[in-house]
Amino acid sequence: MLIRDLRRGRSLMIRLDHDAEIISQITYLANKEKICSGVFSVIGALKQAELGYYDQKSLEYRKILVEGPAELISASGNISLRDDQPFVHAHAMLSDQEGRVWGGHLSKGMIFAAELYLLEFLGQPFKREHDPVTGLYLWSEK
Repeated sequence: MLIRDLRRGRSLMIRLDHDAEIISQITYLANKEKICSGVFSVIGALKQAELGYYDQKSLEYRKILVEGPAELISASGNISLRDDQPFVHAHAMLSDQEGRVWGGHLSKGMIFAAELYLLEFLGQPFKREHDPVTGLYLWSEK
């Protein structure tokens, strides 16, 4: 188990840009604002999205493509460092006009409209390193 005591920094409310890619936009914001550690939530709508399911046997992500417009019911995630750069890790729930729901790791999404709440943490940020057991880049002691 890895525990780190961090202090609250800024609380930011941001309207993300129409037609931008959501993960890239949050990453850009983290770089611009020099945020190395934080948590966030997003609501809104996406024109299309790519979610992922991590296959624990093959240690690979399986893609779930959402081709049409979808409500971004909820997305949450965190920001930490990977290769000394802010890295956005997000999971999301999406629904279509008939109420079908998809969920998983949010890899990409084209924004129709999205509102982001971001809480920055101050202190020694978490850094991601490759974990040979899971094949993932997880927070490490470094």
